[in-house]
Amino acid sequence: MLYFKFQSKLVGLVLFSVFSVFLFTSNILAQQDKLVENLDILGNRRLTDEEILRHIKTHPGEKFDEKQMQADLQSLLKLGFFNPTNTRVSTEEGLRGGVNVIFEVMELPLIVELNFNGLRYLTDKDILAELREQKVEVKVGEPFEAQKLQRAQSIITEYLVKRGFANAKVYVTTEDVSATTVKISFVINEQPNNDEDNNEK
Repeated sequence: MLYFKFQSKLVGLVLFSVFSVFLFTSNILAQQDKLVENLDILGNRRLTDEEILRHIKTHPGEKFDEKQMQADLQSLLKLGFFNPTNTRVSTEEGLRGGVNVIFEVMELPLIVELNFNGLRYLTDKDILAELREQKVEVKVGEPFEAQKLQRAQSIITEYLVKRGFANAKVYVTTEDVSATTVKISFVINEQPNNDEDNNEK
């Protein structure tokens, strides 16, 4: 008796799963036969709709293509201007039976000021040259990327150790200048050994 109950539940679960997949597939196929009614860009503050649309191949009036829509999203993310976690694309049913496509973006703020504080023996140019050599450029006018800053912090620390400052410390501070811009400061403590410090005095 228990076996038949278990078998019935199993069959019911399988049928439910098949039905769910069928509905999902049917919805996608139904969308694929529809036209794009509208395409909206939401969340942009610095970049204009026109600048963003240059990188999107999905257009109103054309047949909706799920793969192309996702490819458009990847094209936007590859620009390096948008936060990949909070930038997405979605669809909704249009008023005329078509599909509305909505790109919701979150722009990375631009770096408008870059400082290297605490340097006594090395210069800003030394640090920037090392970052360029390691292919991790941080400069004014570039989008602010937390991961790139962390990598730059590590590179600067390794560079200082290589130059003889074994106990060097590097910290990064950020300050929002506006909703779309940020100031970055690398606070560097070279910490020379006692002999060097005494000779300087």
